[in-house]
Amino acid sequence: MKEEDKKIIGNKKHLYDETVIYDEANLPQELKEYINELKEYDKKKDWFSYDLKFDVLEMRAKVYLLNNVIKEYDYKKILAKYGWLYD
Repeated sequence: MKEEDKKIIGNKKHLYDETVIYDEANLPQELKEYINELKEYDKKKDWFSYDLKFDVLEMRAKVYLLNNVIKEYDYKKILAKYGWLYD
């Protein structure tokens, strides 16, 4: 990892993007549980476990999207907030 990347990561207050505002109330319970686990890893600054769990969240959210349980908006917000992934 480059030194400049370490500075960027070290300056983040959270492992997720706190600037993305999103209401998770209407998500399926399974996705809420994954998000809560991510927040716990964030509190511990356990980026390794966070990254592994985010991959699971991303895959499960995609399944819910493809089965019309969540909207594309929800899927994109999950990716943006917890995975720092933007279109």
